[in-house]
Amino acid sequence: MSFSDFWTNNNNPSLPKEEYLYGTRHIVVLLITMFLCCLFGSIFAKKSIKAKNILMYVLASILLFFEIISRIVNLIIAESYSFSSVMKILLPMHICSVMVWIFIIAIFTQKRFLLTFSSIGGIMATLVFLLFPAVGLNRTYMSFTCIYSTVSHMIGFVCAYLIIAFRYAKFEFKDIWKPFVCFAVMFAWGALLNFVIFPGSDYMYMVNNPVDFDFWGIPYQVIAVALIGIYTTIFYLISYICKIIKKKRIAVANARINGKSVNENSTLKK
Repeated sequence: MSFSDFWTNNNNPSLPKEEYLYGTRHIVVLLITMFLCCLFGSIFAKKSIKAKNILMYVLASILLFFEIISRIVNLIIAESYSFSSVMKILLPMHICSVMVWIFIIAIFTQKRFLLTFSSIGGIMATLVFLLFPAVGLNRTYMSFTCIYSTVSHMIGFVCAYLIIAFRYAKFEFKDIWKPFVCFAVMFAWGALLNFVIFPGSDYMYMVNNPVDFDFWGIPYQVIAVALIGIYTTIFYLISYICKIIKKKRIAVANARINGKSVNENSTLKK
């Protein structure tokens, strides 16, 4: 692969799924992602908020670097510069690319509702790629495009994990409507792309069923919305259960302390 091919992704044949799916390269990507989650999670668990923020800023900066460089490269190698072609390069149009920008904005602005949404949507988007990569790992050589796609999803998953681990995200049922509004805005952007800016397109898989899943003739879009609703609610349900368990443990601990105090006082009186 020449220097030019590295940037343009030319002369880089696609691989059939059986050759790259859960192959050596794929397994290495999964292991590195899990290692980074464990490494950062353990090292920064007891660090100050400032130290955690610096780590998150660094990860967000890596994402921003790849987003900017990839657009510069694509603009340079573009064969035409029509409004349509330039906008397709500059605008985030896929779920994963939209989520990357949400990560960047959420981390740098420290908006709680965006951090919460980015952890929910980020895990959904990046985990699908990590488990079943359709791009990035499906080429013979790791060109810039492949590296950009793979690293962005890896860092995105790490960010989503750390946002939850560092308690930047807040899952309270009274605020559960906020991620649903964020999802609605994101898919409204997708509708704008598909029906107004680029009529006839299918960004964010809003028009055609990507997996040909047929459930009692129910439209794919309805099923997708229902699954997203269930998936989002699970985060809040798990958080609620954990809070109940924590309260019970505290109550038991306090009862033991109080009981011990009573016994000590009784002994002293005797």
